[in-house]
Amino acid sequence: MLSNRTYSLALAITAVAAVLSVIGFALYLIPMSGMIVVGSGDLTRIGWYSNNRYGNQKPNLVFQPSLVTQANAIDRHYDVVVVGDSFSLDLEKSWPNYLAAKGLSVLVIGVADDPAKPATVAADIEKQIKMLLQSPAFRDSPPSVFIFESIERFVKRRLVNDETPCVPLQRNEEDTALKEPPVLTYAEPPEYRIKEVNMPPSGRYNEQQLTYARDFLVKNVKKAFGWESGAAEFALRVPRFSSERSKTLLVVTADLHKERWQEKDVDEMQCQLLRLQQAVQANGKTLFVALPIPDKLSAYHDDLVAPSPPSGVIDRFTDPRLNRPLVEKAIRAEINTGEIDVYLPNDTHFGARGQAVTANTVLQFIAERTRKGVASQSPSAPPKSDTGSPR
Repeated sequence: MLSNRTYSLALAITAVAAVLSVIGFALYLIPMSGMIVVGSGDLTRIGWYSNNRYGNQKPNLVFQPSLVTQANAIDRHYDVVVVGDSFSLDLEKSWPNYLAAKGLSVLVIGVADDPAKPATVAADIEKQIKMLLQSPAFRDSPPSVFIFESIERFVKRRLVNDETPCVPLQRNEEDTALKEPPVLTYAEPPEYRIKEVNMPPSGRYNEQQLTYARDFLVKNVKKAFGWESGAAEFALRVPRFSSERSKTLLVVTADLHKERWQEKDVDEMQCQLLRLQQAVQANGKTLFVALPIPDKLSAYHDDLVAPSPPSGVIDRFTDPRLNRPLVEKAIRAEINTGEIDVYLPNDTHFGARGQAVTANTVLQFIAERTRKGVASQSPSAPPKSDTGSPR
């Protein structure tokens, strides 16, 4: 039987070993501040995965400074107004910067989606867009293009109102096309540079990082006993990411909820997009563009080892009256080339190529449906390989 002294010594040694182990693990983990620096890692944070294994090793790109304006209302004429979510609002990295880099004036407005609301917010968004259309600036100097952007997993939440079903366009409302194409003026953008940003190395230490390491270990022990986080992982047939786990797909579990959607939901979503298009284009001067963006699970669905999770629904928005660039096809084509990090491995959002491909798809779509101003320049495709050199 152990003496009290021996027992106390063994207990102290165990405690010191546990503390040293946590400190050592804290030094190993990519620091929490690193997620803020590079603006990525929402999936590793939500799911308690290590950025050492799932973080991108290929640099991401940021515009410095951002070339787009962010506000809550329209205050003057813009070539392009985007009402969208975090895929548009990440001002230094998001695809609207590529439009602005071609000389277009771009305003981004956050979509009225309160995360605290557990159900639909379709009525709030319809009200938001109605208020924008009734504003003096929209009436007196309307934008040339109005884009409604939403990530796929929230399209039903943002468009389907169970209390007030969408009424399909009547025969006398069916012609939603503009009589004349609006004018876009491509001007020289302000000076900017595109900078590479990387995940920081491990080895940083502070008290916050020690707490993070402790919580990381506790959460992963709970996961081993069946606790479900807000993220899930799937095996891929081919490597698609620059991370150490290049053949592992991390997604937010909300991507899986599409399996509950029915055909009538898809019809409702498309109906509401057509209604929004009709309202925006009623002035005869503004082109409406619907931009649902495929979520990560849909984009990589063809690569899954076990393709049982739900596939995407965006390609079922096929009404020929709807102004919709086929961004889901462009994104998938880019992935099929073998391009890595089209979406970030540790995040729900695009990597640099996903941003650029989306922007180019939108640019081509609106260029075909608008006219150039007198002092305009033709938009070209965003570069495939950007550098940090100043413009």
